[in-house]
Amino acid sequence: MISQSNELNRRNFLSTLAMASGLLAIGLPAGVADAGILSLGRGERVGISDAAYRKAWKRAAAIVKQMTLEEKIGQLGSRSTAVKRLNVPSYNYYTGEALHGVIHGAPITSFPEPLALAAAWNAELAYRVYTVVSDEARAYDNKLKIGLSYYSPVTLNLHRDPRWGRCEEAPGEDPCLAATLAVQIVRGMQGDDRRYLKTTACSKHYICNNTDNDRTRISPPVDARSFWEYYTRSYRATVIEGDVFSIMGAYSGINGVPCCANEFLLTELLRHRWGFRGYVTSDCDAVANIYEPHLYAASYPIASAMAVEAGCDLDCGGTLQRYLKRAVTEELIGEDAIGLAATRLLTVRHLLGLFDPPENVSYAKIPFEVVDCDAHRQLAVEAARQSLVLLKNDSDFLPVDKSTLKKLAVIGPLGDICHLGGYSGSPAVTISPLDGIAAHLGLTTSMPYVSAAKTVSASDGVQSQSSSEGVMSLAFISDGAWAQYPKMDFTGKTGFEARVSSGAKGGRIEVHLDSLDGPMACSVKVPRTGDWQRWTDVSASLGDISGEHSIFMSFHGPGGGYILNVQRFQLNPLSTPPSQAGPQLVFEPGCSVTGAKDDKTFNDAVDAARDADLVVLVCGVTEAVDREGHDRDTIGLTGAQPDLIQAVYAVNQKTVLVLSTNNSVAVNWEQEHLPAILCATCAGQAQGTAIADVLFGDYNPGGKLPCTWYRSLDQLPDMHDYDISNGRTYMYFEGDALYPFGYGLSYTTFQLGDLKIADTTLGPGKTTSVSVTVSNTGKRAGAEVVQLYIAAPSSPVKRPIKKLAGFQRVELQPGEQKMVTFELPHNEQAFWYWDEAARQFVCQPGAAKVLIGNSSANITLSGDLTLEAGSETDCGSHGLSTTAAKSRVS
Repeated sequence: MISQSNELNRRNFLSTLAMASGLLAIGLPAGVADAGILSLGRGERVGISDAAYRKAWKRAAAIVKQMTLEEKIGQLGSRSTAVKRLNVPSYNYYTGEALHGVIHGAPITSFPEPLALAAAWNAELAYRVYTVVSDEARAYDNKLKIGLSYYSPVTLNLHRDPRWGRCEEAPGEDPCLAATLAVQIVRGMQGDDRRYLKTTACSKHYICNNTDNDRTRISPPVDARSFWEYYTRSYRATVIEGDVFSIMGAYSGINGVPCCANEFLLTELLRHRWGFRGYVTSDCDAVANIYEPHLYAASYPIASAMAVEAGCDLDCGGTLQRYLKRAVTEELIGEDAIGLAATRLLTVRHLLGLFDPPENVSYAKIPFEVVDCDAHRQLAVEAARQSLVLLKNDSDFLPVDKSTLKKLAVIGPLGDICHLGGYSGSPAVTISPLDGIAAHLGLTTSMPYVSAAKTVSASDGVQSQSSSEGVMSLAFISDGAWAQYPKMDFTGKTGFEARVSSGAKGGRIEVHLDSLDGPMACSVKVPRTGDWQRWTDVSASLGDISGEHSIFMSFHGPGGGYILNVQRFQLNPLSTPPSQAGPQLVFEPGCSVTGAKDDKTFNDAVDAARDADLVVLVCGVTEAVDREGHDRDTIGLTGAQPDLIQAVYAVNQKTVLVLSTNNSVAVNWEQEHLPAILCATCAGQAQGTAIADVLFGDYNPGGKLPCTWYRSLDQLPDMHDYDISNGRTYMYFEGDALYPFGYGLSYTTFQLGDLKIADTTLGPGKTTSVSVTVSNTGKRAGAEVVQLYIAAPSSPVKRPIKKLAGFQRVELQPGEQKMVTFELPHNEQAFWYWDEAARQFVCQPGAAKVLIGNSSANITLSGDLTLEAGSETDCGSHGLSTTAAKSRVS
């Protein structure tokens, strides 16, 4: 018999579900859940074969069938519980992050952030980078059994507004570019074996999670056309073409329904329409947020039932494990739904090979020696180079002939920092702009301190993170973690000093010599500073120690979770740097990234720049300005950086600005006055090498911006406006951008010509070829990105000004010419729009324009194409295109 309170809970729950199902006018046409629609948009499977999937599912289902309710519930948390009687070990579904490299202490390889990698416009490069990332992830699991389930990559909340705190994580603003890169990222992470996954990638944060200050409570209205034409495309691509095996439901909601309680999103769309085969995880702890602060559910048990019934299989946290049994007792959910979620989770564990002998799993043979190997380091250099974008180069100011330099000044708060960006591991090699420039000049840098992020090796429980003071730090340190650092000469040193912070209860650092259990040089107490980004200096005396010793730090603190951060350390008294032959190289920070102007620091930098043959200003915004959980309210350079740039230029016009930044910045004055500007967005561990290669002409930059750079906030709609047609992105922005989408300069010149369209009438089921020649008309080898856009026929609704449909990066020697051919099908999404009345995509017949250029604002060729009408049913099982038009170079 159901109690009155249980019946009330159940009625409230069912009422809310009914409301949710009727909320979304963006929904699907009737019959979408029919078996015939399940494969819509699905082409040939990649990766795991259907046979291997069915086998894994049957094995998982057989195990779940033998589980008790409690055992099934135990599987639905990020740390699943063991069921020893069934030989099911515990598993950590939150192995970690691999956004641009495995987050782990050294050794690892750190690549450019996704926003930076997108600037390469090179899908093949993305695949190679994430194949390396997954190789290192597998190698770590083969050695340490840390797990294979990563919560990144790939972030698919696109760069629609530069104020969002996590823009660096997204592969640009355009859904075609982002989808194309994301598919290759997923394939690189999950591998190409037909029987086993190498790791699980995770497409996140599904969906429309494009603000961070209020992400756990916001549920913005999203119009149907923006939803279907813009926000869903990248996710659909990773499911249909990438066969991603994990999707993360967002903290936020959409049209009043929290994403992790939205059956339309998680089941109807994801599984029934797109054919998703993996599991859905919540963001951490988004299931609890359904109750509070969303207040969409009346209790945690109701929230838990809503999540699982909607299609959320896993809670990043413990809410489902704590409250699902009560939800069953209150008849809010049945055991079958819980069993289904557990089966999905265990299916993926079987596909990872975790229940099979290692000798049967090819990925289990990846040796640890591949981690941070020479080949991986070289790929990090290549990726960093391709990610750089030359924004300005008046009168061929760059490249610089280094043989003419007698004094070079590196100025700016990011000059001596390898800016890795958020969600970064701790690579053994990090090259700052100063390091890279010094190496090119045959010099070595000598810093008075050691960056705590520059570990030789480290345990789990630490990661590199940019600090509020603009430098990298060793952060998120857990009790018992440790880190190793290079040898230092202790002769004559009497003290140890470190810059630390602790938002917890503080802790202590033990400094050992030569090994973790070697002699203790000192122990330093770390006080509670009140905030993770409130820094203070701590010190301790050293005994009578001489000679060179490796430094091992172990970290200790009360309670669980993170205990402290370390930014840098040094041995006192400081040594005088040795003199070196060659040009004079000086560094002065001038200011911090966000802090107020300090007259002495500022003036020292200006004086250092005054008589230099070349000044390299390195400025930008870091995670001190925008990051997870914190959106920015300005898009310009912060702190005293604009004043520093202007003061340095006033005394020396031989100045180049390097933007070491995690986001676009409105550098209007700089664009008007400085002779050269180079963008180096979080380019990975080889950032400094790549920058120096470009400055001195060893590499010709060929990157293109993957997002629009706006001049001011006045050019942007309200941040919570999700209607893309309200002036967002290059597709609808009609103003004067500082730098347009797809823009980037080179040290050579290119010419596009001889546009040919094979068939100028295009009907359902047909494809036409679009070819164009690209010639290097300059004196240097270089790369050009040929960009294909579509201007759709006149329609009864507002359409994009133009929309990217294809791209191809082409490497050319001086005087060389190549032909690029695109295969443009009738189901190319740029031809179609979402008909809100019919609730489906339609193709408007009429005259379309084929546009060819090297940026969205520099279209040099155009041709006419007559489109015939079409509806989604004309597209067959493949549906509309999700990625860029296929292309080839000849």
